[in-house]
Amino acid sequence: MRPSNRPAYAFLLVAIQASTAQAGMPSPLPIEVPRVFQLSTPALERFQTISFFLFIFAVCAATVMFLWNYLQRDFPRLPRLTFGRAAAGVFLWGLLFVIVLTMISGARELMTPRAWEQRGYTYQIAEPPASAVDEPTTVSNDEAGP
Repeated sequence: MRPSNRPAYAFLLVAIQASTAQAGMPSPLPIEVPRVFQLSTPALERFQTISFFLFIFAVCAATVMFLWNYLQRDFPRLPRLTFGRAAAGVFLWGLLFVIVLTMISGARELMTPRAWEQRGYTYQIAEPPASAVDEPTTVSNDEAGP
């Protein structure tokens, strides 16, 4: 046996004679492990919705960053935009749109008073009063005149 192979043979000898090693602290695990670690249907749908929103938000921020930095090549006075600042800009524009849409819905309510009523946490179209719901009247050709 050559001296250069002795460490390999020693390792092989130890590896062959090794038995299984138990490490860690024993803990009681649930009997149905896959069922315990599986989300319920509503929780899974919520998780998918939030994940999709965050993905679209990240794509929008990356698009804004790419377009800004592409424009910065032609206008060197513009600063470089990082992903964090692009995400902050997209977030602020989103808040601005929420405010504008809230103002539009408030104007809708002002133009049609009592057309919307609160039911729970949301507003729905109010039922028309009973006097406003009349049968449509038909006029014959004789009554309409020439």
